[in-house]
Amino acid sequence: MFEKGKRERRQSEDDKIFNRMLLWLAVAVGVELLLLLLKKVYVDMKWGGIPAGTLLDFFKVYCIAGVVLTVGGIVWAVLSHRMGRRLTLPVAITAAAAGLWLVSMLSRFMWAEGVKILLMLPAGAAVLIVIFFLYQRPFFYNAVLTGGALMAVWLYGRYYLIHPRVIMACFIGGWVILAAAAALAFVLQKNDGKLGRVRVLPPSSNYMMTWITCGVAALAMVLALILGVSMSHYLLYVLAAWLFAQAVFFTVKMM
Repeated sequence: MFEKGKRERRQSEDDKIFNRMLLWLAVAVGVELLLLLLKKVYVDMKWGGIPAGTLLDFFKVYCIAGVVLTVGGIVWAVLSHRMGRRLTLPVAITAAAAGLWLVSMLSRFMWAEGVKILLMLPAGAAVLIVIFFLYQRPFFYNAVLTGGALMAVWLYGRYYLIHPRVIMACFIGGWVILAAAAALAFVLQKNDGKLGRVRVLPPSSNYMMTWITCGVAALAMVLALILGVSMSHYLLYVLAAWLFAQAVFFTVKMM
C-alpha cells in the first residue's frame, strides 16, 4: 500500500510538471502569433501606414522607457525578495517589460529583418522550456548560454555587413553575460548552489560543464570575428555539437 501511494504521488507530481510545461509552450505559441500579427501590421502594412507609423512611434519611446521599466522591475523584485514576498508578479512584469523592449529595439533599428529575427525566438524558447521541465537545472542554464552563442554567431554571419554596430553590441553583451555566468558559477559552487537564501542549482551540481560552456561560447564568438562572415557558419555546427554532447551527458546522469 505504501509503495502504491508513493507511485501515485510521483505520478501526480509528474502530471503537474507536464501540465506546467504545456502551459508555457502555449504561451510560446501565443507570443509567436502576436509576432506574426506585428509582421502583418508593421512590416507588410496590411491595414495601411497609420497603424505601422503608430507602432514605430511607440517603439521609439519604449526603446528608452523599456530600460527604465526593466531596471525598476529588477529593483522591485530584489526588494520583494528581501521582504520575503512572492516574486511571481515582479518577475513576470519585469520579463514582459524586457521582452517588449527587445521587440522595440529590433523592430525600430532593423525593421523587417528585426521582426524576422523575433519570429525565431519563440521556437528557441519552446526548446528551452522542454529542457527546463524535463532535464536537470544545470543543463537548462548551459543550454541558454549555448543557444545565445548560436544566435550571436548566426546573426554575425547573416547581418554583420548590414548592421555591424548592432551585431558588435550583441557580441559585447554576450561576452559580458558569459563572464557573469562563469563568475556566478564560482559563487554557487562555494555556497552549494545557493545565491543568498535562494536555491539556484541542486546541491553538488556539476559546475565544470558550465565553465566549459562559457569558454566554448566565448571562443566561438571570438573565432567568428577572426574567420569572417563567409566562414563563421562552420562554428554553428561546433556549438550545436556541444549542445548535443551536453544533452547526452545529462541524459546519462538522469539514468
